Amino acid sequence: MSGPKVDIAEVRYQEMMKLEAARNERKKLSDKVRNLIRQVSEADLDGAEDVRKDCLVELNKILVTIKMGNEMLNIQQINTRIDEAVSTFNSKTNNGMRRLESMQASSLQAETVEANRQALSNVRKKRMVTLLAEAEENDSKVSQETVDEIVKTFEEELSGYIKDSVLTGKQKNSLLLINQDCHEIADGDLPLIRKEKRLKSLFEEYRRLVDFIDKDNAELKALYSEYLSECFDLAVEPAEFGSFSDKKEIENAISNCKKQAELQLSKEYIKRQIDEVMAMHGYDVIKSDMLSEVNESGQILYGVDSDTAIDVFVSDENQVTMRVVGIGFDSDINDAEDERLFQQQCAFCSMHPKITTELAMRGVILHTKKHMAPDKKFNKKIQTVSKNEGQNMSRAKKNLKRTELKTMRRE
Repeated sequence: MSGPKVDIAEVRYQEMMKLEAARNERKKLSDKVRNLIRQVSEADLDGAEDVRKDCLVELNKILVTIKMGNEMLNIQQINTRIDEAVSTFNSKTNNGMRRLESMQASSLQAETVEANRQALSNVRKKRMVTLLAEAEENDSKVSQETVDEIVKTFEEELSGYIKDSVLTGKQKNSLLLINQDCHEIADGDLPLIRKEKRLKSLFEEYRRLVDFIDKDNAELKALYSEYLSECFDLAVEPAEFGSFSDKKEIENAISNCKKQAELQLSKEYIKRQIDEVMAMHGYDVIKSDMLSEVNESGQILYGVDSDTAIDVFVSDENQVTMRVVGIGFDSDINDAEDERLFQQQCAFCSMHPKITTELAMRGVILHTKKHMAPDKKFNKKIQTVSKNEGQNMSRAKKNLKRTELKTMRRE
């Protein structure tokens, strides 16, 4: 039987462990390069922007190489490129002294900004405590002005904390609810004494919430850093910290990234092993911009001869489909081509078990899902270019296309 063959591919456990170990090495390299990019971007180079630009260009190229790499990536070579980029950067910034000083200054500047933010917040909180204490001592004399000042100070503290803090969506919503309660108390019809007591209770609730957020965020930020690291080779852009509601969501995102990476690792490994095994049996990949129909769908054609190919598609779920197809200037199949494709289906019948065995030796196990017998109803022809376009090609271009379609004879 040799109609379309559909199998579910599984990468053997030992091979999968090697793939994941190699990815972890690339992940460490990616973290290293991203940290260097951040440092170079923040460095104060006194106007030496060309030095910064050249270094960032090289570091970003290295980052792309790491992202697109696989278990065969030369880690030592990548580390050498990183060292050379850093060395060049240092040599052009007074042997690194300006860079090191600027990094230290940048770090100190960040610490100063945080210290100033914390100091300002403490001042507002102390002012709030003082106002509430004074109001409590003079319950019978609480004035509208006192309540207004308490509300104003409370709102300044709330808005300042929200603006200056990195918050999850859930944390920000909790703070906004307190802000809303503050407004409702201020605008309500309660007696001034009741407003003061309600504001005091709300402020205590706010302080407890902020203490919890500050403690919780240390763990959340560590988890978010892990999430960013896991995203290094995935196609999607990582989500912002504020888009997560809580710890569980970040943990789920990390888990999903790992699952997605595992699927991607296995799929790419399967495709590479199929490439090599098909070549061993005389079927080389047809690389041609003429095959847009195939290229856009993710299918790969392995040439049998100038008119026939093996069409292979590996799905995101690692389902592998193989079928014989015709290739040519049009998609019509005449009687002669119909018979020839049928014979090629029959010929591929004896080859498929050998391909399956070779893949198994490389750690890719094909589990049969559906193997159909040869039948002319499965005959299909993929159009490359139109006949007119083919006739208008120069002889040199025709030869180039023939070279692309050239394959070894089937064993």
